[in-house]
Amino acid sequence: MAEFDQPPLSHPADPAPRAGFARGLSGAAVLAALALASAAAPLMADGSAIHRLDADPVAAALLDGRGSLSFALLAGVLGGALGIGWALLAGLLGNLMSERAGRRTIGAANRLTGLPLALLVPLAGGLLGDVWPLALVTALTAAPAVAALAHAELSALMRAEFLTAARAAGLPEHEVLRRHLLPNALRPLLAAGMLALPRVLAAESFASLLGLGLPPALGSWGASIGLAARLGDPLAFAPPALLLALALWAACAISDSAVAGNRKPGPHSPGPHSPGRHNS
Repeated sequence: MAEFDQPPLSHPADPAPRAGFARGLSGAAVLAALALASAAAPLMADGSAIHRLDADPVAAALLDGRGSLSFALLAGVLGGALGIGWALLAGLLGNLMSERAGRRTIGAANRLTGLPLALLVPLAGGLLGDVWPLALVTALTAAPAVAALAHAELSALMRAEFLTAARAAGLPEHEVLRRHLLPNALRPLLAAGMLALPRVLAAESFASLLGLGLPPALGSWGASIGLAARLGDPLAFAPPALLLALALWAACAISDSAVAGNRKPGPHSPGPHSPGRHNS
């Protein structure tokens, strides 16, 4: 029975947050490497390489990466901003008008999230053709998912104990907003906005694969994959397919890490601006 007299072993730390952070860091490193390699692609081949059948397929794929990654960044920022604005509008309507108005506003986002909105991107590419309208439509396809997540994060934040404690301590509502709500809302909103990046990259690649995405002058991994598949050229197919797969994995890793990193490990964990820091 001597083994029962030994002190209990300390509980090991939960490896999940650390693993999520490492995955997000790896995704950021991969995406940064792809962006740098695509930016340096003109140094490896002249600008007409993408149009030549005998061109280096790796250099051509890197040239395509400039169009795909630039468009994904543009549409991702737009989609994240639209989704966050949608969530804020739902919260504002719920506070100023009625809870029913807020629920209807965010309910529309929840319903749209379950629809195949990515099909609107090739439709817009075929009808409009220009980059800016295509970017706006692509951003709109990602905005409902961002809005749903951002609203869920804001709703959880509004029920946080430190906000209740701040109000119970007699702080005016504008001080609660300035010192507690806004600083603590920034991180979950940014994490929700990151959800748009992999969605817009996948939607643009799908549209370009069908020949209804970015203009040919800009280049796109999806367009090169579609062309190589139609020509039956595996050497031209492999580089853009591999780079697109890496970019999608990296974007998903960054998004998942941002959302998971925003989760508090427990109810005892105070926010960065908890009331205990402002009691003086």
